[in-house]
Amino acid sequence: MPLRAHQRGISLLEVIVALVILSSFGAALFVWAGQTLQIATRAQVLQQEAELERNVSEHAASINPAATSEGRLDTPTHRFAWKATAILGPVDHVRHPQGLSPYQVGLYKLSYIVTENDTNKVVLTSEREAAGFLQVRPRGSGGPMGFGL
Repeated sequence: MPLRAHQRGISLLEVIVALVILSSFGAALFVWAGQTLQIATRAQVLQQEAELERNVSEHAASINPAATSEGRLDTPTHRFAWKATAILGPVDHVRHPQGLSPYQVGLYKLSYIVTENDTNKVVLTSEREAAGFLQVRPRGSGGPMGFGL
């Protein structure tokens, strides 16, 4: 079989090598896209958890655990249930010049369980510490800041 000096076109081997190179780039692209999607999904979950933690912190700062030892807050998407346990107190609050205050104060541990409304799945358990107070004596008839006029 005589050899041709000037070959025209491409050989089957060249086509196969080109397809292998192209498919390896395609596979790497799909792996990269999959990892990017996983990272984006994880970032979204972390953002939702951080938002729930902020909501728990805001709620813990807004309640008086000495007056309300447990309760529930229903939002359109989640249910926040909490229970308060005394860590310290309640003890009498002392004001320097007047002596005993009409209030007792205490430190409380607030335990939160956050569930999704649709699935009733627990999405967050968290604890906070908060101060609470109760009025146990009548208030004096002094002026501002408890001082007599």
